[in-house]
Amino acid sequence: MLHVALSNIKTYARRYIAVVLAVAIGTAFLAATLAVNSSTQATLKNSLGDSYKSADLVAYWDPSPSADPDQTTELTAKEIDGVRNLPGVSTAYGLGYAYGQLHTADNGYTIQIQPVDPNQGLGGMELLEGRAPLANNEMIIDDAHAKDMGISVGDVVALSDDQGKTQNINIVGIQRSSANPQTSAYALGGMSEKAWSHFAGDSAIFRDIVINSDGSIDAVRQDLQDYFADQKKIDVAVVTADQKVIDEVAQMTGGTDQLSIILIIFALIALVVTGLVVVNTFSVVIAQRTRELALLRTLGAKRKQIRSSVLIEALVIGIVASVIGVLLAIALMAGLIQLLHTLVPAMSYATLSMTPVGLAVPIAVGILMTVVAASLPARRAMKLAPLAALRPFDAASVKNRAGIVRIVFGAVLALIGVGLLVFGAVKGNLVVAFLGGLVSFPGILMLASLFVPSSVAGIGKAIAGKSTSRRLAALNAVRNPGRTTATATALLIGVTLVSMIMVGGQTAKASLNNSVAAEYPVDMMVSFYDGATSKAKAEELAKTIDGVDGVSATSTFTSSYADADLDMGEPVNIQLIAVDPREYAKTVLDQKVVPENGELILSQWETDKKSIEVAGQSLKVEESGALLSGNLITNETLKTLEIKDPSSYPGIIVKVDSSIAGSQINELVTEISDITGVESSMIDGGVVMKSMFTQIIDVLLTIVSALLAVAVLIALIGVANTLSLSVLERTRENSLLRALGLKKKQLQSMLATEAVLIGGVAALLGMVLGVAYGLLGAQSALASMGTLTYSIPWWQLAAVLAVSVIAALLASITPGRRAARLSPVEGLATE
Repeated sequence: MLHVALSNIKTYARRYIAVVLAVAIGTAFLAATLAVNSSTQATLKNSLGDSYKSADLVAYWDPSPSADPDQTTELTAKEIDGVRNLPGVSTAYGLGYAYGQLHTADNGYTIQIQPVDPNQGLGGMELLEGRAPLANNEMIIDDAHAKDMGISVGDVVALSDDQGKTQNINIVGIQRSSANPQTSAYALGGMSEKAWSHFAGDSAIFRDIVINSDGSIDAVRQDLQDYFADQKKIDVAVVTADQKVIDEVAQMTGGTDQLSIILIIFALIALVVTGLVVVNTFSVVIAQRTRELALLRTLGAKRKQIRSSVLIEALVIGIVASVIGVLLAIALMAGLIQLLHTLVPAMSYATLSMTPVGLAVPIAVGILMTVVAASLPARRAMKLAPLAALRPFDAASVKNRAGIVRIVFGAVLALIGVGLLVFGAVKGNLVVAFLGGLVSFPGILMLASLFVPSSVAGIGKAIAGKSTSRRLAALNAVRNPGRTTATATALLIGVTLVSMIMVGGQTAKASLNNSVAAEYPVDMMVSFYDGATSKAKAEELAKTIDGVDGVSATSTFTSSYADADLDMGEPVNIQLIAVDPREYAKTVLDQKVVPENGELILSQWETDKKSIEVAGQSLKVEESGALLSGNLITNETLKTLEIKDPSSYPGIIVKVDSSIAGSQINELVTEISDITGVESSMIDGGVVMKSMFTQIIDVLLTIVSALLAVAVLIALIGVANTLSLSVLERTRENSLLRALGLKKKQLQSMLATEAVLIGGVAALLGMVLGVAYGLLGAQSALASMGTLTYSIPWWQLAAVLAVSVIAALLASITPGRRAARLSPVEGLATE
């Protein structure tokens, strides 16, 4: 039967093109998902583990869950010296950071400094220029920030510690910038271990000890564990560098790899849709070959041999398609990472990593899925008698036992799932709602044979009119209800999920934007924390910003601290924001937070008093729930308080034009940052928060929609496959229609209408389900925010429907041309 199976594949190769494409795409998706996981681990080692990516072992404080959070084990220079003296240890250095302010002739910068020793791997740093620091007044700095500051080897800068003590420092080297996103936000400097300990003072403790060995890693690890046990530091863990990265990621994500979980879910969706396409294809292929199978039976082939022949075909196709899919995934991931390197040079540490498991699992899953999906049609072919096999298979209906079981079971699942989904939405319980979605959706799919064919038939009659080709298309689309249901279900899954994500994301954006607008009374605040900018300079900069496109108004403020009596036993030092009420009123979104002279709008504290004493003077109190960086008073009130606060600083409030697009907010922030010299990350406010939320949701929507598009693409391949097989099945019928006067264009129009009916109805039903799931899901996930703002992206949903219809129409082109090219005489002669 192997020879028969291979001959069938060769003879009917065109029939299996859709199967190969579907399996290859589904397998490629799974392979890419696993590659993302392994590549993420490798990339994280180059980023989070940048300081110890070439190390053997890392020791760090790892307390037990029952440990007292206030009791920490400190790793000091003493422990590092002890580790260096252990046998088998070649180098060891501590990772610890002390923060200071570095001042150049032009500006000041926050810098984090770690100890380095040229004899100990330079503390994980890599010199690009100059030499390592040796004297107490020498330092190296990373190249990216050196360029930003205009610093080069040989320059002298001023360095202040957290006590305000300043010293002159010679820059003796430039090191490679760190790829660790947790530390790369600040300038990174390096001092000799002795100088660093003196600079850090009491905070001279280490987060990790990084160790390299010149012998057995396991032996050195055991020695290290024994050493820390002798030092009564039993909660110090010693792990490999790879394990340390995994532990850090687990700590950041709460022990779960959300990205991999999400990607695997979408990969499974793609594989489910692929399975539907494979089942549909093999069902129709077997139906087309019933004469051939019956002939094999008459020649002595047993039922099991017939089944084996079909499964061997599926096995060969599965192997070929799965290998192609994995190769596609490797090429895709390599291309994406190279594109990332080109577009974002700072992400040059991103690495492609393919593990043996990541290669073997997709191939195995692809083969297994293809064989399992083909086994059901194969069993049907084996059980049917030759005469019965000449008839097409019926859909599940209440007229047969299988249909009754599936429909009853589907109805039970749908009812239970919908109940859980509604309950979760009403109670704001995302877990219950998610469980309801998982239960209800498969139930609805089981019931698809009840409503999909009837929907296709109903809409077909509605659009048919007097057109012969459209009336024939409406009849042909539901001639085999089972095939129509399977094809439409594959597309319905993808469209439902895409629509659900769109509706849920749009509702989340609208609700978050309204929530932010209610809590943040100003669009942007620019604060000059460094104290180097005067009030007059701030007013001058405000006028400049006022002329920027997208800015409708500006005002200035002064921030100071003063003691206030809030009945807490002792005076509380509160932050005051002094404004000119007339100018401030032009920039604030809520006029209720515009202060009057002698009034304090308390936004960060609560009190039952009608007035409180601030800096020895009584001020009338108005409480506000608005999120402000301080408590509002007028400039006149600030003068009467006569506060002498050396940390006082000015700032600018910016009102953004309501017509500016969310995508332009970042550009506006960057322009204001360039004008003021304040880092863009330090510019906050409601419009910045809204922009951030919107961008995050938009990115997630784009990623998720792209992932789900794979399922839709596979489903559309199924539409094309169904039409192709339908053309083969109806060769004599189509030829008879041609002989009776049906023109080529009418025949192509009939097939196109048939495709549009299947694709359009599936997309329409998917959109209805997606909107329902999206609204209920958003309610369950965001109920804690208060009143939701429901928003349905009608234009985007219309685009999904249009794309589905157009894609289905395109899928009909090749089968239509094939049917039109066949002459009536040749077609009628076909057996």
